[in-house]
Amino acid sequence: MNLAEVLHQQPTLKSLAQAARHGVPRKFIDELADVLGISLRDLAPLVHASERNLRRYQPEQLLPPDVSDRVLNIARVLERAVDVLDTPERAVQWLKHDNRALGEVPLKLLGSTFGAEQVLSILGRIEQGVFS
Repeated sequence: MNLAEVLHQQPTLKSLAQAARHGVPRKFIDELADVLGISLRDLAPLVHASERNLRRYQPEQLLPPDVSDRVLNIARVLERAVDVLDTPERAVQWLKHDNRALGEVPLKLLGSTFGAEQVLSILGRIEQGVFS
């Protein structure tokens, strides 16, 4: 599974859970950072890993399940944002700027499952036409 598959094929929660247990390749986190327009240094805290530790992995080497789970969760939120906001550029822009309803930058909330659920909730409200 690569980032393009997550963003375009909308995998099921079951397939994402299986991928997390198996581990995603290190290159997946590089692709995610690239799409988000942030550095590995900025993405590392969101997946609860150090940049130094992430850099030790080879591109095809699988990340541990806990890190893979967080990476896939961020990718899932990004996929939802693209679906609601129509383009990857608009989705990334939205994720990187303050949001009144959340009280902070959505991307910063993606370091936890609960934060990601808050962001998904706001995206649902936007999709329904509720000012958020």
